[in-house]
Amino acid sequence: MPDPVETFFVATRAALAQAGLERVVRAEGDVYWRGGPSHAPTLVLLHGVNDQAGTWAQIAGPLTKRFRLLVPDLAGHGESEPKTGPLPLPLILTRLHALITSETAGPVALLGNSMGGWVAMLYALDHPECVSRLILEDASGMAWLITAPLFPQNREQAIAALHAVNGPKADTPDWAIDVLLHPKGVAPMSRVAQTGVFPYLVDNRLGELKVPTSLIWGADDGLLPVAYAQALQKRIAGSTLQIIEGAAHLPHRQQPEKFIACLNAIF
Repeated sequence: MPDPVETFFVATRAALAQAGLERVVRAEGDVYWRGGPSHAPTLVLLHGVNDQAGTWAQIAGPLTKRFRLLVPDLAGHGESEPKTGPLPLPLILTRLHALITSETAGPVALLGNSMGGWVAMLYALDHPECVSRLILEDASGMAWLITAPLFPQNREQAIAALHAVNGPKADTPDWAIDVLLHPKGVAPMSRVAQTGVFPYLVDNRLGELKVPTSLIWGADDGLLPVAYAQALQKRIAGSTLQIIEGAAHLPHRQQPEKFIACLNAIF
């Protein structure tokens, strides 16, 4: 039986190519995709932990009509190096900065999901001159009590984790449960966590964000609920919040048409 995770990986990356994006490999071993009109404003799409560039496959095509897209596999994810060892957030940020500065001479808009939103905020704090706008989709980065099991130890916990990410009524196929309980190798999330993330929480730095910021959130997010989104919005001056019904932690995949409509309301 084909590996469902590998099948998804291959299919979504094929969809990026079908949308007109080009796969690029940097000397450092980073892999990213780019496409769209060269004269259009640049939008960088940052996936979450344990994810990869192909997660954006459903919305990449429509976005290339308006934006020049840069879609990286963040360091240690997808096809990007390093394949083993710790993944400190500063390494992810350094690799992202190298990509952005090599591909564009002007500021870019950053759209980040989950950990990608956390990375986007940290990047905007470190390099405000490089960022024109932030779009935070179910973004992590603040201290928050997460009740969903991030590292499930049994079937019940795995089902709870899947419902937190995909919604309370989402299917929980056996293969998805097996992936959580018996991962192949060390997952990127474990590699990030082992380096110590608490020094990079953004709670006390959100007042420093000076770029226009918009939040897009799934109404059924079981990892970072709407209450978290509202707390994040209150701490970022001038930010806006849009809620997508029928979506959980990955609105761009769970409700792609609604997600595109939210982006159209921002830009």
